[in-house]
Amino acid sequence: MNLSTRLTIAIVPLVVLTAASVGYLGYRNLATVAIGRTLAAIDTTATSRAIELASLVKNVRADVTAFRAAIGLGEMTTLSRNPSLQTTRGWTLAEWRAGVGQRLAGELEAKPDLLKYRLIGLADGGRELVRVERQRNGAVRVVPDEELQRASERDLFAQAINVAEGKSIVSPVELDQDHGATTKPHVPVIRVSAPVFGPDGTQFGLIVAHIDLRAAFDRVTGLAQQGRVVYVINNNGDYLLHPDKTREFGFELGRPARIQDDFPALVEAIAKNRERTSIVEDRNGTPFGVALEHADGVALSIVETIPQRIILDAIMTAWLSSTLLGCAFAVLIAIGLALVMARTMTRPLSQMTAAVSSFADDRPIDLPLATGGEIGVLARAFQKMALDSRDKTAAIRREKEIFERIMNAMAEAVLLIDRKGQVIYESPGAVKLRSPTPGRPVRPWAEAIDSFLEDGVTPLPPDRRPGQRALQGETVDQIELVLHVRDAGRNVEVIGNAQPIRNAAGRINGAVVVYKDVTELKEAERRLHQAQKLEAIGQLTGGVAHDFNNMLTVISGTAEILLEELTDRPNLSNIAKMIEQAAERGADLTRQLLAFARKQPLQPRNVDVNAIVLETEQLLRATIGEHIQVDVRLEQDVDAARIDPSQLSSALLNLAVNARDAMPISGKLLLETGGVVLDNDYAQQNPDVRPGRYVMIAVSDTGTGIPAEMRDKVFEPFFTTKSLGNGTGLGLSIVYGFVKQSGGHVKIYSEENQGTTIKLYLPRTDAAIDSAPIAAPVVGGSETILLVEDDELVRQFAIAQLQGLGYRTIAVCDGPSALKEVERGAAFDLLFTDVIMPGGLNGPQLAEAVARIRPVRVLFTSGYTENAILHHGRLDPGALLLSKPYRRSDLARMVRAALDQEYYVPAEPSACAVAAKSPDQLWPSTDRAAGA
Repeated sequence: MNLSTRLTIAIVPLVVLTAASVGYLGYRNLATVAIGRTLAAIDTTATSRAIELASLVKNVRADVTAFRAAIGLGEMTTLSRNPSLQTTRGWTLAEWRAGVGQRLAGELEAKPDLLKYRLIGLADGGRELVRVERQRNGAVRVVPDEELQRASERDLFAQAINVAEGKSIVSPVELDQDHGATTKPHVPVIRVSAPVFGPDGTQFGLIVAHIDLRAAFDRVTGLAQQGRVVYVINNNGDYLLHPDKTREFGFELGRPARIQDDFPALVEAIAKNRERTSIVEDRNGTPFGVALEHADGVALSIVETIPQRIILDAIMTAWLSSTLLGCAFAVLIAIGLALVMARTMTRPLSQMTAAVSSFADDRPIDLPLATGGEIGVLARAFQKMALDSRDKTAAIRREKEIFERIMNAMAEAVLLIDRKGQVIYESPGAVKLRSPTPGRPVRPWAEAIDSFLEDGVTPLPPDRRPGQRALQGETVDQIELVLHVRDAGRNVEVIGNAQPIRNAAGRINGAVVVYKDVTELKEAERRLHQAQKLEAIGQLTGGVAHDFNNMLTVISGTAEILLEELTDRPNLSNIAKMIEQAAERGADLTRQLLAFARKQPLQPRNVDVNAIVLETEQLLRATIGEHIQVDVRLEQDVDAARIDPSQLSSALLNLAVNARDAMPISGKLLLETGGVVLDNDYAQQNPDVRPGRYVMIAVSDTGTGIPAEMRDKVFEPFFTTKSLGNGTGLGLSIVYGFVKQSGGHVKIYSEENQGTTIKLYLPRTDAAIDSAPIAAPVVGGSETILLVEDDELVRQFAIAQLQGLGYRTIAVCDGPSALKEVERGAAFDLLFTDVIMPGGLNGPQLAEAVARIRPVRVLFTSGYTENAILHHGRLDPGALLLSKPYRRSDLARMVRAALDQEYYVPAEPSACAVAAKSPDQLWPSTDRAAGA
């Protein structure tokens, strides 16, 4: 036999065997990859379906929790617990229940996945107070009283009313019931329940939302691909959703059917509430790909299955075809190669050997491509392989570059860790986060970072760190931590997330950890919380000051009369003088409280802040003491500010006095002015600021400074660091309230033992500077005044004072009574009215109603008026307001000024028209307390 024959006999079987082996190995690899990808696919779809169901329940929990604060529940509680009380805020219990029912009906209309809402009272055996349900035709109705039931689900009822305020509970999935019987057709539901508390904090009942799962289950099964089957089970493995409807909810219908019976390998995963994605056998021994995913916060799981046979059938067909074709092609090549190898093998083989060596060394290759026969085929095949290899290497390199660019662009710190917990990759964000101060050595992540809980004090155990938890198979989502960078001495507040990295077999090979720096966000949240806290304190202090002003009006006015009548009795006159002084101190205190609460009536003008600062400087040099050096730095041509000049002077004096007290031995006080622009970045850091141009006044001292833990409290009323008797704690709170009410902004900068700077940012104006007003003389008169005052003591006091000034009076106690006098034709020259009164008409509404009947001049009075005739604390143009408490001289001047002014024209008729609507025209609103 010649060489070709021998080579053919030797090579053909070898090639066939090699092709078959390669094909078999390829089949095994393809099978492994296909199974892994299919498992990953069904795991992903099962997870997404579980997330969808969990999100549905989570949203309903949020709705139920939020609904407890809805308007109407507190009123229902009050009327239910006090049968003697017929109405509250103008509505009966039945009307409040109807209003709440309509609110719930609107919620049900907007959310098609909700079946019903129920409001159940604690009393009367858990009887329903309100029930709104969706009927079979989809229409929503409010159930009439005669169809309301007592709570049949006693266990859930007992659990829900024991839940703390702000929490809720979720029931297992079950079939809906009506009057204790399962409805037909069957409706799978989840009940979300939360307790309802009365205004006094005691339990009143609970709110229950029924989620209809039929549409959700249809969505779960509607996207299933061919060959896959989706089940929904509860925590015990009972079928809630099954292709065979007779196996659903067997635990309620007396024919239990569980997934463990069909897939025994899932027993442990269900018993221990674990997720699982793998190949398991059913009860007949048939292998299936199974993904088991739990819905977060809900007692159910999604199971998606696919027979392993379906996965492998397509691969087997393709493998058989490719293997047979490959073997046939290989045999042909082997035969041709054997025929020419004897003649062409030596030189081409040497070239091939050199080319292989060059390829291994990543050098250019020279292949015998023109050679015929087997060597030529081998050379060309090798060239194709080399080109493919280089293309794949270049693709891998490009993917690496893209990955690195993404990591470089991310601000978050991204870590990859191996199964031993060692960090094998850090993004630039992670390197930046752990970077030490310049000059100190760079250490690995584990040595550079200490982890603490959210409080920044409690160390986080190593096994509870996000990376370690992910290596244990746990998904870590939005955990708040504090990371301490050892070599930089700084703390970084972060939100951590972590996910395990699994191989095709589902085993954990490592984890990815992401830390997002939220230090600046947390700081902004703290500043916003502080601003809201000051606003709440202001509401409280303003209300107290308003009621106190009514009493002080009578006390101070009565003391003034006594002083006039007791001039010949010194002993009693001294007592009256002490009463007057005490009333004046009370009035000062209420003015200070109203200033902080931003409810004082301001009279802003366009003022030159440089002139006010210079006037304040002259006063300070004479009063603040020679041990303190006062310096002024004024910006020339600074813009005018729209501000109340007297209040601004008082604010600067308050700041100067505080600065003086911080420098008991010696120091320097600096007053500065200037124009500034607060941009969007500054406004984002200070949520109460509007971007724009401001006039700035800064008061700086070189005193003791303010400790960091006290800086957030310095603007609170009655907070002081001075010793007992040396300060009221109202100075800075008055400044804060006045500047905020004026549309400005206050910022404090302070360091212990370095000093303090407080900057006032005042609203600027392009208008010219206004001239100072001229005070009117004090005179009486003989005109007739229609007096409207609901407080009996204040009304009698005002009558006596007006009559003492020579005026005639017509006195009534509320707006409707005054309107009757006008309609009756009573003659009067001035309407002198309180602002806030009972009876349905406040002062501005009364003035507008009278103005529609006849021309009228108006003088308002009030302790404070919020927005009745004040817009953001500023008087409407032309509106006169006499603030309580007032003296006889104040009353005389304001009455004469009102009589001499033009007839009253309302500034905003539309606002009054809205305010004049009856309670039946609006959703019930809070009645104002009697007395202004």
